[in-house]
Amino acid sequence: MIVLGWVIERITGQPLDRYAEEHIFRPLGMRHTGFRSVGRPDTTVVPTEVDTVFRHRLIQGEVHDETAWILGGVAGHAGLFSTAEDLARFAYMLVNEGRIGGRPFLKPETIRLFTTPVDPERAGTRALGWDTRSREGYSSAGRLFGPRSFGHTGFTGTSIWIDPDQQLFVILLTNRVYPTRENRKHLAVRARLADLAYEALIGPPTLNLNALLP
Repeated sequence: MIVLGWVIERITGQPLDRYAEEHIFRPLGMRHTGFRSVGRPDTTVVPTEVDTVFRHRLIQGEVHDETAWILGGVAGHAGLFSTAEDLARFAYMLVNEGRIGGRPFLKPETIRLFTTPVDPERAGTRALGWDTRSREGYSSAGRLFGPRSFGHTGFTGTSIWIDPDQQLFVILLTNRVYPTRENRKHLAVRARLADLAYEALIGPPTLNLNALLP
């Protein structure tokens, strides 16, 4: 993803942050989404982590990822700040086959390409930039999201999952690395939140009585 960001800059002749603003965020009405420069903490943003290893200070209003920080805060793999409202606009576009406000933004076949596992035998559930719901065992999408669901999780605890068949999405903007990244309680929270959202909007799963009969 880092290299992909550089490829976009080479092809477009624009810095990645400016290209994303002009061609993604602004057309989608994502007014509070963008990259942030490093070296200038912002106390209006919640603290991220007390970094005792790399930067030796409180990280607040700057990218948490160390590689993205070295790259100045703009990178293809990390560094993007957003809000639940803006991300809801992005997710709404995806569950509506690439349309928002009655206007096309992405082609449906483009969305399918990027949300279909590339090589299930080798890459598992991974698609192009997205993850997909695992068929068995734990999934941060919970128990109820459908088999075509796709999503993405962030190291600091954030996640987004989208079920295109139910036109349902769940966004979790939480911070599990404050004050330290040793906290792993977010793993259970992600799955439980997805289940609660599904049950609240779609309803509980249908009980198959035949499966209970001897």
